[in-house]
Amino acid sequence: MVAYFGTIIAVLSTVPFLTFFILFLLFRKWTGQATRSTKRAADYSTVLFLIAVIALLDYIFNMIPFWETLLAYIITFAIVLTIQWRREEEIVIIRAVRFVWRLSFVMLTVAYLLLVPMAILIKL
Repeated sequence: MVAYFGTIIAVLSTVPFLTFFILFLLFRKWTGQATRSTKRAADYSTVLFLIAVIALLDYIFNMIPFWETLLAYIITFAIVLTIQWRREEEIVIIRAVRFVWRLSFVMLTVAYLLLVPMAILIKL
């Protein structure tokens, strides 16, 4: 059972854009709202983009940046909380977490788009 789950995750993280698109279509059918469906698909596919980018970094540079990634999330989260505090707003943890998670979706998408051609060129 665990082997099947690992295989499914590996396949889905190999093509995270396809996974994002499938999730978007499923959520769109379920909710009927494009904006909400896009956000949910991005939320769920961020994990797959993270796996794909880490795998590409391991393939290209032979490094697994686990601690660096974790540190980047913590620093970004602290910056978002500081901005909320400086604006004299009520600090809302879940809003900060959601912002950092969706920002990481954008950053990981860009990283994926930059690393895939590099991986292809290395293989040539």
